[in-house]
Amino acid sequence: MIEDEPPSRPALLERLRSRLAISIGTAVVIAATLGAMLHLAVSAQREIAREDRLARMRATGQALTSAIDRAGRFALAQAETTARRPAVQKALAIEDRAALGELSEGPWAYLKEQSGVTIYGYHSADMRYLLRVHKPESHGDDVSRQRPMVLAANKSGRSQVGIEIGVTGLVGVRGVAPIRLGDRLVGTMEVGLDLQPILDQVRAATNTDLAVVLSRSLAGLPAADGAAGDLMITATTDPVRFLEALRAGRLPIVRETEIGSLAGGDVEDALLRMPLVDFSGRLVGNLLLHDAFPEQAAQERRISTDLSVVAIVGGILAFAVFSVLAFGVVGRRENET
Repeated sequence: MIEDEPPSRPALLERLRSRLAISIGTAVVIAATLGAMLHLAVSAQREIAREDRLARMRATGQALTSAIDRAGRFALAQAETTARRPAVQKALAIEDRAALGELSEGPWAYLKEQSGVTIYGYHSADMRYLLRVHKPESHGDDVSRQRPMVLAANKSGRSQVGIEIGVTGLVGVRGVAPIRLGDRLVGTMEVGLDLQPILDQVRAATNTDLAVVLSRSLAGLPAADGAAGDLMITATTDPVRFLEALRAGRLPIVRETEIGSLAGGDVEDALLRMPLVDFSGRLVGNLLLHDAFPEQAAQERRISTDLSVVAIVGGILAFAVFSVLAFGVVGRRENET
């Protein structure tokens, strides 16, 4: 019986190269598989983070709209309360500005100081602004064309509430109540709040910056030479950031709610743009909400780095294991020779 001859050294070297190639190939495949799996994990983690950012921005948007609604209800409640005062009804019926001023001095001072009320005034039955308690030197102007809310309250005899733009371009939440003496409509009364205090409250509660941007053309305001052209910021918690974006043309007016980025990416910040519609149903501008997420972005980078290290280490370990196995097999063959 003839025994098998031991393999020659060239044959052993060839086997060694073959096994090393297999080891390297296997390690590469394992590393690539780990990398693909980890890439999917990172992508899933980023998608979860993105959905979390969007959910937080939507919640802040809801908080803003709720705050505006509450302000409107408050303004209307104050207007209706004033409209029920017999002394106010009698003074407005005879257009006694002095009497209305005396009757309103106390409530106006209190509401201005404690509740941020900025508009407090009376309109005559023929829709002239009889008395601006907040600005008594300005009166007598016809508001039938400029103030749809006053017109609606006057014609319908029912209270109205909503957002309106003043002649100066300031956006306010206003409540207008009809005032009657007996069965006769003698005028209307309004209470209003600027949006700036509302933005400040939401900013304090959510740590999100906000802005109100008007389009002069959409709002029916006269054109003006401004750094942002047709657009103007009327209230904001971060004037520098929003004005820079406005000048750069990154904040065009949208007609539906959109979520994007102010910085140009979707990793570290989020920008929510909401249509701003006035009492008459016109789109006049946008409400902007911006928030940054540096901690979340840093966490994403740490996770991505950790998973990349896992993939690299896995490939190295796979190569080491298969190399040891290859050398062990070759070493045993050499000992047999």
